[in-house]
Amino acid sequence: MVGAVAVSSGLRSNLGVVNLATKPSRFAECEGLPSQVSLRKGARGSKMLLSSSRRRGLGAIRADALPSSQEVADNVPGATALTLEEVATDSAKPNSPNNGPMSPKKGRNENIREEARRQGAGSSPTTFSAKYVPFTPGVKSDEEYSLDEVIYRSKTGALLDVQHDMEALKKAGDGAYWRKLFDSRVGKTTWPYGSGVWSKKEWVLPEIDDDDIVSVFEGNSNLFWAERFGKEVMDMTDLWVKHCGISHTGSFKDLGMTVLVSQVNRLRRLGKPLLGVGCASTGDTSAALSAYCAAAGIPAIVFLPANKISIAQLVQPIANGALVLSMDTDFDGCMRLIREVTSELPIYLANSLNSLRLEGQKTAAIEILQQFDWEVPDWVIVPGGNLGNIYAFYKGFYMCKELGLVDRMPRLICAQAHNANPLYRAYKDGWENFKPVKALPTFASAIQIGDPVSIDRAIYALTQCDGIVEEATEQEIMDVCAQADKSGMFTCPHTGVALVALEKLRSRGVIGPNDRTVVVSTAHGLKFTQSKVEYHSSELPDIVSQFANPPVSVADDFGSIMDVLRQKLSLNNLKGSM
Repeated sequence: MVGAVAVSSGLRSNLGVVNLATKPSRFAECEGLPSQVSLRKGARGSKMLLSSSRRRGLGAIRADALPSSQEVADNVPGATALTLEEVATDSAKPNSPNNGPMSPKKGRNENIREEARRQGAGSSPTTFSAKYVPFTPGVKSDEEYSLDEVIYRSKTGALLDVQHDMEALKKAGDGAYWRKLFDSRVGKTTWPYGSGVWSKKEWVLPEIDDDDIVSVFEGNSNLFWAERFGKEVMDMTDLWVKHCGISHTGSFKDLGMTVLVSQVNRLRRLGKPLLGVGCASTGDTSAALSAYCAAAGIPAIVFLPANKISIAQLVQPIANGALVLSMDTDFDGCMRLIREVTSELPIYLANSLNSLRLEGQKTAAIEILQQFDWEVPDWVIVPGGNLGNIYAFYKGFYMCKELGLVDRMPRLICAQAHNANPLYRAYKDGWENFKPVKALPTFASAIQIGDPVSIDRAIYALTQCDGIVEEATEQEIMDVCAQADKSGMFTCPHTGVALVALEKLRSRGVIGPNDRTVVVSTAHGLKFTQSKVEYHSSELPDIVSQFANPPVSVADDFGSIMDVLRQKLSLNNLKGSM
């Protein structure tokens, strides 16, 4: 950071440190200032505010009362004059958690959490805030709650939404400011900004203390160009897959769980009598909850439908020390029971009924825009089960548009399995009626939900962005997964549901061959290896494995191996052409 700077009302960021130990005549109007202050642009542009651990009661001073850069250089030993361009370059450097100047990097005996604590020492509280409000679009309500309250629904039973102080976020800076700030944190290890979620802390949980955050640096997941699959299967040039399954527990659920468990950690430190955190799950939610609770030392309680999730999903909460209750019911039954239990016991509910999780999940939408250098894709396809994620993506894109980071939103597509498709049915009915269904077994087990909690959120999101809902049969899911895997991917069945939706919309010409399209992959394929093994072994009931690639049994001698290679690789034809 520079030793002295000129003050300009055209700069937004923290400009530097001025040493006022020696006060020449031009410093006369600044009497009473502490020996070192940092100067920031005032809210109205014409005044400068003092930012210091000792600034209380000092108020504002006029910009024209401050010395110029050259005058400081002439009168303060060691100070140098700077041009406006040099100051602007310096002001663009990454800031500390309180948006003040960066302190020296951590010492040898200091960890990154302690470093963040030291850098934030003496800083003023954030001007950003968020609260719970009823999710009742178009209906005014004065009802609101602090995020420190344990509450999941409004007085009328409506879902709650986390509402941010958008005016404060707008006053902090324009779209360019937020783009630069978010981009400056990517790939760093600074606590907590090494996380793709907490690198957007101001838009997630702005008031939480860094010490209360529970993070494994989730997010920042891969967005890759599905070149071969797009070209050969979809006849597309600009198909991308946002692989949210490349995460700590192998699914996108980590994005929301870091926020929820961090808030629980905060509540417990505030003395709230919370025994632990509980959830109903089809697999991935329980894995994320148990991992983050284990990291924080908070008890986790998991309700699972017996024999309806993969072994890979079941073993995660067990390994992380959660109390796992296996029940002879489906997810909807588990959800009903966990809601009853959490209404009677001080156990915090972690399902997507809790709107805190959506605050973390929306950051995947912001990441997509970042990874495209803030260019907006034409389409984003999201698998849908309990339907919180489709609203989370909408909310992320909407905030970016509202705060000026981008000028438009993509169209959203929600993809459901045919065996659990209540949203698809409502969409085909023109949104006139929604009826829960009895979800049937599906390879996409995490979205085997017939009575989704976030149905109102999903319908709102889709109607606001001219969205579409599609479905996929079990045969279609397994076939498209096999095709995608042959192009180098290793897809989960839920990603397969989204790929089927893409295939159908491409065949109807809704999505064009050159449309930039992002398919959201919600989990890692390694969690679903059994269904892949059975597909390639042609052992799945009622499924024709037309893209199967089973291993070839061959005797352990050279001649037998060459016979197989000639047959499979067409070596005889190759030899004739040589």
